[in-house]
Amino acid sequence: MKRLGYLLFSLGFVANSYSITYEYPYLFKDPRVIGMGGAVVAVGGYPNAVFYNPAGLSNIPISEGFAVNLFDINVSTNENATDFLTDLLDALDTPDLDEDGDDGDDKLKAVNEVLKAYYGKNIHFYGNDYSSVSRKFSKLAFTIGFLVSIKADGQTHQGFGSEGILELDYNSMVGIVTGLSYDFFDGALSLGVSGKYIYRNGLVHTFTARELVEHENDLDTYITQELAVSNTAFGFDFGAIYRLDEVFPKGKVLRPSVGISVLNIGDLDFEEAGKIPMTVNVGIALNPEIPIINGWTIAVDYVDLLKNFDQDEDNIKRLRIGTQIKLWDNKITDFSVRTGLYQGYLSGGFDFRFTILRLGFTTYAEEIGAYSGQDEDRRYIVSASITW
Repeated sequence: MKRLGYLLFSLGFVANSYSITYEYPYLFKDPRVIGMGGAVVAVGGYPNAVFYNPAGLSNIPISEGFAVNLFDINVSTNENATDFLTDLLDALDTPDLDEDGDDGDDKLKAVNEVLKAYYGKNIHFYGNDYSSVSRKFSKLAFTIGFLVSIKADGQTHQGFGSEGILELDYNSMVGIVTGLSYDFFDGALSLGVSGKYIYRNGLVHTFTARELVEHENDLDTYITQELAVSNTAFGFDFGAIYRLDEVFPKGKVLRPSVGISVLNIGDLDFEEAGKIPMTVNVGIALNPEIPIINGWTIAVDYVDLLKNFDQDEDNIKRLRIGTQIKLWDNKITDFSVRTGLYQGYLSGGFDFRFTILRLGFTTYAEEIGAYSGQDEDRRYIVSASITW
């Protein structure tokens, strides 16, 4: 604990004045969705549709029977976090002891140089596991799952005065999520509802130099027992997808669909532990039939139609464009590739299944500034799950 207190105290000598990010709050991010630019409101087809549009559960293939996803783990970090950790560990290994056996100035200087190189840069980590069981019948589809996630973003500050030296935005969540969808008019219209009960623990806090000095030896207890707050919240969602196959002359070939979802109706409000606001989201999608591949999807979404995210009013940050191609899909393996534009930045990824093991990789950029193009934060997601 002494080492942690020493490290945080040294931040005060090298930090700059920055605010924490303008990233939109979220409950869950699916790498497959992010890989195709985040455009999924009119698509669905996965159990994780409950986080975007519960009507999308209707597109889970009937042939799959019960779709089970266990230990569906995703770990995301950014370039700053991985580089920072490597450089910081090297600095902390700097050999430097004075006559009394305590840390000397060389180690302090090495740590300060690392912190100076990274001040003002966002350090990001996010991990989640959403294990679920789902099933599509002739008209009815359902899913139930258990969510666990942890997220942390940090930036250094000036280090003197009221702004403090280190701003930390941290939260962890656990909860149950369930959803239903039903098909009407021979499957042309799907309506879906979902509900979730979530426990959240977290803090947004700027540490001052005085705090770190006073709590140098009990900083972990100070954070978890005195600063962090927690609460639970219920959330409900509604969604619809309408398939236009019969409306347009080329509908049978392009298979267009439109979708709308209302997520976190009335806000997912954890009170002092934070809030995820209600959003109205719309989307369109094409699913053209191509003989040589197993499936192709092109989609465009606009999220937060009513501008309930109070971080900004930027339209590009709310725009999602993407495509997915499933190259093959059989009982032994399947392979999909994705690309898109998420908040104006390129995204992409793939996933590969061999029997019951699925592995994937995704990259995207989150806009942490107030408008698209201001402050790009490139991130990378590694995924693994057991699925059948």
